[in-house]
Amino acid sequence: MTLYETTYIMDPQLQDEGWEKSITKYSDIINANGRIKRLERWGLRRMAYMIKKQTHGFYVHIVHESSGSVPRDLERQFRLDETCLRYMTVLADNPQYLEEMDKAKAARPATLDEGLAAAGTAVAAPPLAAPEAGAGLPGAGTEPAAGV
Repeated sequence: MTLYETTYIMDPQLQDEGWEKSITKYSDIINANGRIKRLERWGLRRMAYMIKKQTHGFYVHIVHESSGSVPRDLERQFRLDETCLRYMTVLADNPQYLEEMDKAKAARPATLDEGLAAAGTAVAAPPLAAPEAGAGLPGAGTEPAAGV
């Protein structure tokens, strides 16, 4: 069994039921001759350029351990599926890949506030100071403007 990563983009107009049906279909293909180690729904995202007249797509990332025939079967189904905008399957050459992903994910703060707190930075906004009289207005100061 070999470790593969498959990422594909589905049509954004499918909505929840269509996306889940598609994920189930491709998961069944993988489970027939392998097993899924991780399935991540990255969700609806804006694409860098238009694909099949779409600017957004629903991204799915699957890490699976399977025989060499599974990527071929998946890609055949992706080509036949009109709702699949793009797909890519690559060989994951690092066996510790999943552990490294988990460590990186655990080290990353869940929210911006948690990240700022961990860095020791205050989360509160700086206090607003009252402007000085005439500050920032031309001709409001006592000195003449430059070049006059």
